[in-house]
Amino acid sequence: MLGSAQVRLEYQGEVWVASGDYKVEPDGTCTPFEPVQCHTFITESTFGLPIYRWPSQAEVFADINTWWRANSTQGKASVLFCYAFGKAQRILHGLDASIGPILVHGAVEPLNRVYRDAGIHLPKTLYAGDIPRNDPLLRQALILAPPSASGSSWMRRFGEYSDAFASGWMLLRGTRRRRGVDRGFVLSDHADWPGLLWAIGQTGAERVMVTHGSVNVLVRYLNEQGLDARAFVTEYGDEDDVVTAEPTP
Repeated sequence: MLGSAQVRLEYQGEVWVASGDYKVEPDGTCTPFEPVQCHTFITESTFGLPIYRWPSQAEVFADINTWWRANSTQGKASVLFCYAFGKAQRILHGLDASIGPILVHGAVEPLNRVYRDAGIHLPKTLYAGDIPRNDPLLRQALILAPPSASGSSWMRRFGEYSDAFASGWMLLRGTRRRRGVDRGFVLSDHADWPGLLWAIGQTGAERVMVTHGSVNVLVRYLNEQGLDARAFVTEYGDEDDVVTAEPTP
């Protein structure tokens, strides 16, 4: 997401790099991930299992646009739940704005302004709170809202609607079912299994410290590949995009 950075430390010729959270597919809303050569690489492993393999974001955006268009044809609002910072702006950047108006929750619009001020192109958005309940405009609209809006009284303003959730966890059938949404779109701001392995390999690191997520599986796999991989305990808090945190606030 916008503002993400890695940290490179060097002492007496020894280089360590801490990645933070990352994905390897450029999305047009932030600087793409850049592998940095190092001896030790600290990586996240939120989706550090071989089952996690993302479709291309072009496929995902095509699916979102098709879903939105179909709902609009039926006169239903399309409510897409996503995290307000980073994910919402990535989705906005990939939408076909010709389908209809795009409305956003109050938690999303201030962050849109930050992205626009940084020179990131986003389509025009309307604050959902400014649109009267049952306004005909809503029947063609796509609404971006944080997960906390699901099931709240705020949703009543849209009348008949179809809802969906955008997250890497939508790859899991059980998670889709627990969310109780009509559609799940697999879109994550974390690297999938192939992405993690690619990023680690590109650094040339001999030692890999793995933190957050499916740590043990990734550590074991990397050790089997001849690297010195270890689990690294951090003081990170609960993550919005982690399955064990469901339901998220």
